[in-house]
Amino acid sequence: MEDSAEATKPKKKSLLNTFVKVVLPLLLGIAIVYYLISKIDPDELWTVLKSANWGILLFSLIFGLLGNIIRGYRWKLFINPLGYSPKISNLIYAILGGYAVNFALPRAGEIWKCGIVAKEEKIPFTKLFGTMILDRIFDMATVVLLCLAAFLINMQFFVAQLEQNKSTFDLIMMILKSPVLYIALVAAVITTYIVFRFFKENIIVKKVKSFIKSMIADMKAIWRMDSKWKLLLCTIGIWGSYFLYFYITFFAFGFTKDLGITAGLIAFALSSLSMGVPSNGGLGPWQIAVVAALMLYGINELNATAFATGVFAIQSLWVILCGLFGIAALALKKQK
Repeated sequence: MEDSAEATKPKKKSLLNTFVKVVLPLLLGIAIVYYLISKIDPDELWTVLKSANWGILLFSLIFGLLGNIIRGYRWKLFINPLGYSPKISNLIYAILGGYAVNFALPRAGEIWKCGIVAKEEKIPFTKLFGTMILDRIFDMATVVLLCLAAFLINMQFFVAQLEQNKSTFDLIMMILKSPVLYIALVAAVITTYIVFRFFKENIIVKKVKSFIKSMIADMKAIWRMDSKWKLLLCTIGIWGSYFLYFYITFFAFGFTKDLGITAGLIAFALSSLSMGVPSNGGLGPWQIAVVAALMLYGINELNATAFATGVFAIQSLWVILCGLFGIAALALKKQK
């Protein structure tokens, strides 16, 4: 009886993990999309989508792929100073495949691409995982700079919007003035200190400390690299491509083609921030961010929802197709 009870525990734990990691984000994304579309007449939504210039939408996809190819080259720049020289084709295929995996299991694509490259190139997984974290730090810094630039360029516009929506302004100020926010930050810092100071013999704490030390050493090696300017150029290339990937779609719809590049920057910055929310390829949070940004510029809810739905659908299909190609290419190379 005890053995059977013990056997059911891993199953229950596995089911819970599957629900939290797979089912919950998917349900959340579907619920958000349903909420957006439920208020819209499907026939009207389809009418707007049919009127789009799908040639322009298809053309924009080139830049999404270009951004991911440059990302593969930048990943190689992170890896080379650690003493390894992986094939750039393997890195690009892994990146493409990782984005497809993210549609099935949020954030799992990051682990998958590190695992597949570690296996193909005989590089320690922890080294690759450290470079992936560094890659994400670069992306996070870029998104913050994009949001800051978008705010500074459109400062008067945002101030006017806040004045018109006093309740939103009051809510933001209430959060910033709330002592709970700062108490939570201090508590998080103290808790982290206590865990690492008084539980240093714990196996998990040891592994975390070992990984952090290894990552710091790797970051020092990367910092000493001669081609830092290549990292900067690659980062500009990646996010410049991603911006064109998004902004070109404005010209596919009559109601967005004249909004201008600053509106595109705002919508792009908000959509990039939304990708930080764990979901299946951005399903749900991405649409909400784009709809909110477009409505700031006077686009009605029907048109904004149609834009977000159409663009997300075609870009998601493209990411999945490119990802399947990457996975297939890696499998074929392995067979050869």
